[in-house]
Amino acid sequence: MTSPKARLGRALKSIRSQLKLTLADMSARTGVSVSTLSKIENGQLSPTYVKLVQLSERLELDINAFFSEAPVVPPVNRSVSARRSITPRKQGLLVKTRNYDYRYLCTDLAHKAMVPILITIRARSIAEFSSLSKHSGEEFLHVLRGEIEVHTEVYEPVLLQAGDSMYMDSTMGHAFLATSAQSALILNVCYSSHSAHFRTLVEMAMAMQEGGAGALEPIAEPHR
Repeated sequence: MTSPKARLGRALKSIRSQLKLTLADMSARTGVSVSTLSKIENGQLSPTYVKLVQLSERLELDINAFFSEAPVVPPVNRSVSARRSITPRKQGLLVKTRNYDYRYLCTDLAHKAMVPILITIRARSIAEFSSLSKHSGEEFLHVLRGEIEVHTEVYEPVLLQAGDSMYMDSTMGHAFLATSAQSALILNVCYSSHSAHFRTLVEMAMAMQEGGAGALEPIAEPHR
């Protein structure tokens, strides 16, 4: 009889094949390392329940698919969802931290791939950060006001002025500093296939707050 680890490995490999993902693609999408995915597929490792839940959520699959002898990945529903969200000026969800003010836009849509944020940057020294920020996905930023210095764990710091843009890997540690006379303002759009990315980013920001909850503007009941 085939062992449970081998069956689960074949199921995962079949799912990855149907999604047309490499191991690196699967790792970036799920947050599970390439080595762990490879060991699972080859029947060398049995994932924990937490890991299985993570895989099912990030791949948007029923967890039972991983226990099937012939898992079938349902086709993506490309019908028009008709979702939309409008954020009037100076509204949204405001979270104030020591170095940044985050204003999350279009917050009535809780489950979305892109998270648009207006970030006011007050930090002026990298020493003001206890650690560089990093999270799943990728992000785009556009400088709306002032000048910023972008620090990452891979590249040398780079200066961006009003009108400049940058696209980067969010899993790479990063921090933004204001180098102009006044605070800088950027539009930051974070992307992740993880449906709960918005809440994850808000919770990360709130964890950086000083002295309690800070300023939170009310948001509407989220649309699914």
